[in-house]
Amino acid sequence: MDANTFWNNVKPLIKSKKITQQVLADDIGISFNTLQSWLTKDRLPDVVSAFKIAQALGVSVEYLVTGQDSNPYKSKIEELKKIIMEL
Repeated sequence: MDANTFWNNVKPLIKSKKITQQVLADDIGISFNTLQSWLTKDRLPDVVSAFKIAQALGVSVEYLVTGQDSNPYKSKIEELKKIIMEL
């Protein structure tokens, strides 16, 4: 697993969710400094933290690692969630 690919997939998701890195760190229960260390040193998080990052960003770990999600219904599910939230 390539750390650079992982973080290149995480960074745009943080922006698209309109959250800060601090919020992400808080959401997954780590310090901001730990997250920054991972990002700046291109270090991968442990498996549990990777899973928490994926959950917080609404994607699979597979997506963070590969940039692809094996769930063909993912985009439809997201569309339906948005519609439900608007009701």
